[in-house]
Amino acid sequence: MFSKNKIVVIHIDSIRREYLSSWLLGEKFKERGYNVLLSSRHSTWRLLKFFTPTIFVSTHPFTLKISHLENLIKRGTKIYVNEVEGTDNENGVSSTYPEFYLGKKIDYNIFSGIFVWGEFTYNWLLEKRKVKEKNLFLNGSIRQSKFCRPIKKQDNEIVVGIISRFEIINTYDGRHPFENLVSLDPEDVNLKWYYERCAIDSEAFSIVVKLIKKLIENGYRVSFRPHPNENIAAYDILKRDFGALFTIDNSYNLNEWLSSVSIVLGNTSTAFIEPFMAGIPIISISKIQKFNYTDTKIKSVLSQFDKAAYLPDTIDNAYGICTTDNLKPQNSDELDIYFNKFYSLKNNVDPIENIINIIGDDTKHIAQSKSKMINSFIIQYFFLLICDVLLVIKYLIFEKSLNKLKIYKNYNYNRIFHRPSIYMKKLNHNI
Repeated sequence: MFSKNKIVVIHIDSIRREYLSSWLLGEKFKERGYNVLLSSRHSTWRLLKFFTPTIFVSTHPFTLKISHLENLIKRGTKIYVNEVEGTDNENGVSSTYPEFYLGKKIDYNIFSGIFVWGEFTYNWLLEKRKVKEKNLFLNGSIRQSKFCRPIKKQDNEIVVGIISRFEIINTYDGRHPFENLVSLDPEDVNLKWYYERCAIDSEAFSIVVKLIKKLIENGYRVSFRPHPNENIAAYDILKRDFGALFTIDNSYNLNEWLSSVSIVLGNTSTAFIEPFMAGIPIISISKIQKFNYTDTKIKSVLSQFDKAAYLPDTIDNAYGICTTDNLKPQNSDELDIYFNKFYSLKNNVDPIENIINIIGDDTKHIAQSKSKMINSFIIQYFFLLICDVLLVIKYLIFEKSLNKLKIYKNYNYNRIFHRPSIYMKKLNHNI
């Protein structure tokens, strides 16, 4: 037992991507005797400006300004980065771990530990950012922890899950597409993917809607899971048209949704990873689509994920596969190998347990008064609570915008709105 009631602050960057895994990480810290606080984009920097927890677990190296990070370390906080999105390509990793942030160079060795998903990022950080090996951990994703695994759907009713990736044409904050387009240079070849995706997503949405209509007309239930960066309210249009057999999922985590569906359908993307690993049948509409990316690298990556799915070439064929009783998932040895490498699945220690073990060993020498820690925890908790309340007041009273509050609620963690679901509590007690 290393904790002695030390305070751990865990930052949640996106509620629908991270809440489940971050909450479970916090619960496992609590089991070791730590006091845990969850914070978000609007509250993290405010809390850490005034208070000095023993441990801060961030999602990115730039969650705070570099000067704020340096000041926090001088005051005695140990800072760790728990990677929130893994990657296996140069563009992805250089964006996640930039050399500069707001004009200031990042010294990655100020972090007491960086927990990455896979070997590509691990080796890249060693070489390109000169991170010391003792501060770098090949951990895998905490979203792939044994504590987060989906609970398999128990009944035999066919529920078709539609997984949406339409954040380009349905922005989370309701921006009109013109606001993006006016800032883009149409002659920049690096932006070609954006224009292609606008066409691809528009066609894919129409395909999905036509398929949903056919499923609903024949009495099948459909559950629609918007991307975390989409405006959920936009799908009220579909709810109005399709009625009671159509539901829009608003659960905190993809795995909670996966526990309620028997099949997952969508346009091919990395979103296929979780259902594939959970053994849930996947149907891709990629062969139905006429609009596709022209970039060979993008096409190559998407063709890999196609191996996880059934590939109907018409909407009628997709309907037939969706309505097949006891449909089995597709298998791919190649994808198994790829995901094992991408998520470091063969690690001997669970990613959540590994983080807690490493941080526990790293901070066990820090001695603090238990009574002071308890008092500090209570003060910090109420500080975060006040931050959350004031933000709600800001939207309701000062800005008089219920719509902005709804958008905020769907994207950012706020303890006024967000509580562990029954599903989350069940997962926590399963293991």
